[in-house]
Amino acid sequence: MAGRPKIYDESEALDQAVKVFWERGYSNASADELLKAMGIGKGSFYLAFKGGKQELFEKTMKRVVDQNFREFRNAVATCDNPVQLVRDFFMSLAGAESPIGNKGCYFGNALVQISGQDSGLKIMAAENLQLLETIFEEAMQRGKQMGLLRTAISPQMLAAYLINLWNGFNLTRRMEDNPEKLLNLIRLNLEIIE
Repeated sequence: MAGRPKIYDESEALDQAVKVFWERGYSNASADELLKAMGIGKGSFYLAFKGGKQELFEKTMKRVVDQNFREFRNAVATCDNPVQLVRDFFMSLAGAESPIGNKGCYFGNALVQISGQDSGLKIMAAENLQLLETIFEEAMQRGKQMGLLRTAISPQMLAAYLINLWNGFNLTRRMEDNPEKLLNLIRLNLEIIE
């Protein structure tokens, strides 16, 4: 016997849940807000997400990775200048058209906002940030092999620096709204990969 067919688009529902979690945080996002944004009822929600809000958040983290990190990783592997790609990635964060605005990093926010009781979610968020660090390392490794980097710093250390810059910049972006100042700050920090 087949279950009831889904009467909603799961991808769209997850995208709407991402927006709520990103704006409100995991702990502050209420079930009612999530259901309303996702356009589904309680019955459909618990049928699709048997683990409730935690399972939904796990799926939204996977969705953010699928939508952003995989494309970035592919670009790093195939572009003509992976070092410039990383520079452009950071420079895009400073202006009004920034893909994250002043909401901060989805995964960094989770690390800060989620209580110790939800350690599995914190671990998952940290693993996603480590994936971004790995992508930075792949870019720096390709850059070294292509002769695009003058620095003697290893790709691993450059990647650690870049993920630290990512984490710090996402906080700075929340307190600073001057795009020129943000661009200058990014330029200064990216001198290490020239």
